[in-house]
Order: sequence, then C-alpha cells, then structure tokens
Amino acid sequence: MMKNFYSIILIIVIFTAGLVFGQKKPSWVDNRPVNPLYYIGIGSAQKDPALGDFRKIAKDEALRDLASEITVNISSEFIHTIVEQSGMVEEDVRKQVRSSTEASLEGYELVDNWEGETEYWVYYRLDKDAYKTAKEQKLNKATGLSLDLFSKGKQSEKAGDIANALIFYIQALNPIQDYLGEPLQVDFEGSRIYLMNTIYTSVQSLLSNIELTNESGKVEGKSGQSLKMPLVVAANYKVGATPVPVKNLPLHFEFIKGEGKLLSKLNTDGMGTARCTVSKITAIDKMQMVKSEVDLGAALGSGASVLVKSIVDNFTTPSVKFVLNISGLMAYMEVKETHISANESILYIEPKLKNALTDYGFTFTNDPAAADVMITLEAKARKGTEMQGLFVAWVDMNLSFMDMSSGDEIYKNSFPDIKGINLDYDKAAVKAFEEAAKKVEEILPGVIQKLQK
Repeated sequence: MMKNFYSIILIIVIFTAGLVFGQKKPSWVDNRPVNPLYYIGIGSAQKDPALGDFRKIAKDEALRDLASEITVNISSEFIHTIVEQSGMVEEDVRKQVRSSTEASLEGYELVDNWEGETEYWVYYRLDKDAYKTAKEQKLNKATGLSLDLFSKGKQSEKAGDIANALIFYIQALNPIQDYLGEPLQVDFEGSRIYLMNTIYTSVQSLLSNIELTNESGKVEGKSGQSLKMPLVVAANYKVGATPVPVKNLPLHFEFIKGEGKLLSKLNTDGMGTARCTVSKITAIDKMQMVKSEVDLGAALGSGASVLVKSIVDNFTTPSVKFVLNISGLMAYMEVKETHISANESILYIEPKLKNALTDYGFTFTNDPAAADVMITLEAKARKGTEMQGLFVAWVDMNLSFMDMSSGDEIYKNSFPDIKGINLDYDKAAVKAFEEAAKKVEEILPGVIQKLQK
C-alpha cells in the first residue's frame, strides 16, 4: 500500500516538474519583440541560490533594459553638455540618466515569464503614450518648482543678495535632477530659455565675480596648540567700481597640507568676513596650509543625485589659502640618571629621548617658564645577582610629562626592575639603561598623541 502511495507521489512530482520545465521556450527569449506602441524590457537570471533571488534579479535587469529603451534616443548634444558640466565621462553620464529613468518607472506590466531548469526569463512592457503623458506631468511639476527657485535667485541677485542668489540657483537643480537629459525649455520674463543651461551659466557668472581674500597675513603657530588668532576671510562681489561685501556666504575650511582641528563650515557675517578658529595643530610639519572656498554643497541638501553633485562639484569656486608657519613645542627636561659607579656620569636615556622628541618637532629650552612641556625623568641603577660570571643590574625609572599651559600632568609612570646582564655590574647597568631608553621610545607616540588632543 505504502509503496503504491510513494509511486503516485513520484509520478505527480515528475508530472509537475514536466509542466514547469518542459514548457517550450517562448520566441521572445531568443528574438526580441518589436512593438511601436510599447517600450520593452527583457531580463534573465541564473537559478543559482548563491547569486540571490533569481526572480528579482531578472526583473531588475528587465527594468534596466526597459529604461535603456527610453533613454536610447537622448540627444548626444545634451549628453555632451552634461559631460562638460559634470566632468564625468560620457558612459557614466548615460548610466546615471538610465538609473534616474529606471527609478521613476511606473505603469509597466508583466507580459510573460519562462522558467527553465537553470534559467529564468521575464518580459515587461510600458505603454509609450501613457508613459509620455505621466512624464509630461512630472516634468511640468519639476520645471515649475525649479523655475520658481531660479526666479527667486534672480530677484536676490538684482537686490544685491549674492549669497542667497547662489543658494537659490543651486537649489533649482534639485527638482530637475531626473530630467537633465531633456531640453527643459521654459518661458521666463518674456523669453524662451533652456532652464538647466541658464541655471548653470547664472551660477558661473556669480562665482566668477566673487573674490575671497586672506585677511590674516602671516600666521605663526605651534604644533599641539591652537592658533592664537583666527583665520580671517573676506568675501567681496566685484561688479562695478567698488567691491561689495558678500554676507551669509557659506564657506568650507580644510587643511590641504598638515593637519589640525578647525571649524570647517562657516558663513560670512554682515561685513562679508568669516573667522575660522583652529583649536589645535596636530601635525608637526613646519609649513602647513589651510584652504577656504565657497561651499556650494551646503545648498544642495541630502537628496541630490550623483549627477547634480558632480555638476556642483565641477564648478570652479573662489578660494583662498593660508600658509601656517608651525614650530614644534618647546620642552624643558629635568633628567637624573644615577649609576652604580660614582665615576660613571654618561647619560644613556636623555639623548635617546631628545632625538625622538626632535623627530616630533620639539625644541628645547633651559628656562622652565618658556617651556610648553616639562619632562621629568629619574632613573637609578642598582646591583642584582652574579651567576657563573654573568652580572645582573636593575634600573628603576620614573617618567612624567606636564603641559605647562594648563599645569596638567598628562603622563606619569614608573618602570621598576628594568634588567641588564653583562660581564660586570657597570656594563650590566649600561644594558639596563639602554633597555630603559627603549621603553621611553615605545611610550612616546602615545604621549605625543595625548599632547595633541
């Protein structure tokens, strides 16, 4: 009885599999259909669990295929213009345009699918007239929003509010970011304009007349410390005989040589100036450089497409540089190395410590009041045991670093029982002092890091 039951189940499974996999491959798999009324998208995927959900993969490929049918007729002239404006290569521009088209697809319908033993195919289509109608509605809405922002930019520019004009122009790119491959012709103040190109040239025109100047002159500083004075930028709009200060202009500050902590985003004040505070110089380079430039990205927001970001990033923005002459911290050292032999006076740890600090840009002074850092080091050698002609000596070391500007002890540690072995006690002590010097060199990077926080 059971044997017959399993036989029936097996027959059903084989029959079902035959229905699924025994279907004749449809003609559209090998011969792409052509229909003047529809855009067509066909995708396929291997039925390999390691590759993921094959149905989703095939659908995504079909929609990409459908989007490429829609965008294939985009004017080469417009693509070339976007390439110039964005600085991207043509293939990347086309890819971004296809991605935008794909993301906005709606109203498509599944025509057919086919599943073989190892592959899966799917066929979608989209009514061209329905797509055209929906696209025109979206395009009209997008150009309306963009034109409104552009108009506000023009009004601000005429009123002499250059920063707001620039921000409105940049923001006007966002509503049309999915339609940059379109002509985008609109009526503005009695004329027919290409909206995207007009926005672009308006931004260029403003930027070409903005000048940033360095009002700080020669800047001196110390590694590990803040700059005593801020970096001051003046922004002026050079139209007419007298330059006009640009207020509320967004600026971006960054180290382009060296490293430090600063306020990276600032707006100019009512007098057209911005003051950037550098709270700490963390690099040891003697010559460092900070760049300030107009921050167009501040107006974009987080929803901008890759294409719009590339266009904005590709504008030549006004900028100014500050050269910082940086000296190292000045250290005062109190070092006491006590040897086993009263006749021995050579210092073994201090030279190693000084050399290592010099590599970090430190200079040295004999005046504690002039120092940025006070370093106290005490190391004392003592005899250990002797065994089979080998002598053991020990060094006990205490080390501390004090920040003289705050009076805070930023590092303090004891290193007892540092061992040295040699043929007599004095030579063994020398070995122990050398081992102590190595320990100082090992901990020094962490101490420097604390000084620079």
